[in-house]
Amino acid sequence: MVKHAKRRALATVVSTGILLSAVAIMGSVLVAWSNSIFAAEQNEITAVYSEGVNKLNEFLVIEHVWFGNETSSRFINVTLSNVGNVGLNVTKITLDNSVDKTDLLITDGGMARNDDFSTEITYNWTTTDPIKITITTEKGVLYQDYVMGP
Repeated sequence: MVKHAKRRALATVVSTGILLSAVAIMGSVLVAWSNSIFAAEQNEITAVYSEGVNKLNEFLVIEHVWFGNETSSRFINVTLSNVGNVGLNVTKITLDNSVDKTDLLITDGGMARNDDFSTEITYNWTTTDPIKITITTEKGVLYQDYVMGP
């Protein structure tokens, strides 16, 4: 009978050790999982914050718009100035009135700080309809202005 009692005590110690090991392993897995989730969220928050700060530091001014009327076609020349704290990249210029809409995709619209950019856009403007000029930057910031033909 004494041998039977020793076996029971050994089984209790072994089962307690197994349970404690299982709890320790599950706890370690939970801590590792929560750390990875936290790191991913922290990276996303950092990216959103830096993008927002860069958008706030971007500032573009539509400096001058002039209209041309050659014998073959009409055009609009748009001059932009970067007066913000960071460089920016103009990706699209849209001209829109009640009759015609033109999207011009810009591939070389990079502007350093205090830099100017000018482009000529073929556009059939009229003197009676206002034209909405929309400038889109690489970060998705929109700048708009309305002009009238001469």
